[in-house]
Amino acid sequence: MSSTTAPAAIDEFRAAVSLRAPGVVFQDRGERVAVDECLPDVTCAPSIESDVSAILSEASACGLSVVPYAAGAHMGGANVPREYDVAMLMTRLDRIVAHEPADMTVTLEAGVPITALNATLAAHNQFLPLDPPAADRATVGGVIAANAHGPLRHRYGTVRDWLLGVRVVHADGSISKAGGRVVKNVTGYEMTKLYCGSFGTLGVVTEATLKLAPAPPVRVTVAAQFDTASAAGLYAMAAHDAGLAIDAAELLSPPATYALFGEPRWCVLARAAGGPGAIERTLRELRAYAGAMRGALRECDEATWAAWARALEPGVLALRASVLPSRVAETVEVLDRRFAGAAALLSATVSAGLIRANLDPTRGIRGGTLYESARDVVARRGGTVAIDAAPASLKRQYDVFGAERADIAIMRRIKQEFDPRGTLSRGRFAGRI
Repeated sequence: MSSTTAPAAIDEFRAAVSLRAPGVVFQDRGERVAVDECLPDVTCAPSIESDVSAILSEASACGLSVVPYAAGAHMGGANVPREYDVAMLMTRLDRIVAHEPADMTVTLEAGVPITALNATLAAHNQFLPLDPPAADRATVGGVIAANAHGPLRHRYGTVRDWLLGVRVVHADGSISKAGGRVVKNVTGYEMTKLYCGSFGTLGVVTEATLKLAPAPPVRVTVAAQFDTASAAGLYAMAAHDAGLAIDAAELLSPPATYALFGEPRWCVLARAAGGPGAIERTLRELRAYAGAMRGALRECDEATWAAWARALEPGVLALRASVLPSRVAETVEVLDRRFAGAAALLSATVSAGLIRANLDPTRGIRGGTLYESARDVVARRGGTVAIDAAPASLKRQYDVFGAERADIAIMRRIKQEFDPRGTLSRGRFAGRI
């Protein structure tokens, strides 16, 4: 809540929106839309794009700050809002607008849940290859806003690689579109990428068009366990470099392996996906690599990935580090030692150089100490650390995006151009923009 917001401004906003967009549902402020312990003065739920436009234009006119909110799965990955007057709940924009199975594209509103989308696409043997932690709660718009991703990044990359076009409502209520509904559609600037990872600070995505992937006919999940982090890292890189039919691969620390299998060993959890011939070759070579590195390979239930998502869903303190792929195993090993006593679960997409850490600070180990320790370890190896979830007190002390980058001035100019009155998610982006 903004301490300077006058009740009259809220009343004026509600009256103006109700007149322009009678379909908007207003709710009393509540815990459901809390962001970093902040509650809004009013919550409103649009059901169509013109509702979103009315909400933002009237909020801008009244000088209010709006934070878009869907399922809340990835809200922790941005800074504490400087003001939070209006929560705009996007879950009613939940329609699939168009699915073109032959073109392998889908156009849908931002509030569509990822799980519901993939359930619909399964009838056509297609899917959207995005599986961030908390994917069972994630919406398309939230995944775009947070640029969230999971183990499937090993083969499929991030949402930026699958996004073809968007419709966006800007801070003043104006509407624009970028990209299109076909794969080859870009002329001029590729504006769609600008909104990925912007956490709703530049505009509110109301509709998106995405590419789809064919669903593999066969999937087999395996776990290769090793005595050392270096052996697990070499195994993951060898499997990647061999071009095997693997769509997901995660290096797990011993506590993370214990959480999934009850055994505290270094592990590479991988999924072979493809036709029968590709699966046979992949499993044969994975067994050979494991044997050469004195590891043990076993097949696992496909539900293991759901267990991974639950274990790595950002909790009290969640960090995300980026280093060179060649330094992942070394970095994870050092972090595992540094985090002793903090119930740390570490999982790394080695091929992408991405490390996730889910931590539980205690009274004896402060969250700030853990973050600073991680930042030191990763910086010594040429990487960076971001915060995916943390108590509000810690986020007020540290910018969750890390140290200011050299291009922060450009980011500030873009924000000023897109949102000069600071209507959207004030203070949430890097540099507290």
